Amino acid sequence: MDDQDEVVDPTVTCDRCNAACCRDVPDGTALVSAEDLVRWRRDGRKDILDSLVPGHFSQQGFATHANGTCVHLGITGNAHACSIYETRGEACRALVPGSRQCLTYRRAKLDLAAG
Repeated sequence: MDDQDEVVDPTVTCDRCNAACCRDVPDGTALVSAEDLVRWRRDGRKDILDSLVPGHFSQQGFATHANGTCVHLGITGNAHACSIYETRGEACRALVPGSRQCLTYRRAKLDLAAG
């Protein structure tokens, strides 16, 4: 485990994060892997596959709404929860909630939002 992946604040969870790595991102920035595509095809997740957009390096990525939030962000009763959390992409899984990397990203996002 990389030092950046070590959980340093276990109180930080994706479903309550307002800084979120899934906000304020351009279409296709969060890339999906070939393994993600295979898994979603195998699992019949046409909803996910149909929502992908062209990303960097000729890969596909997650689409975002006009406000910059991931199209999979938000479920009934929780605007911060991911609707595909159990089968989310590798890029999303790589950012460990409460890790140093997560906390650094949150601080940067919150600082930008504060002005």
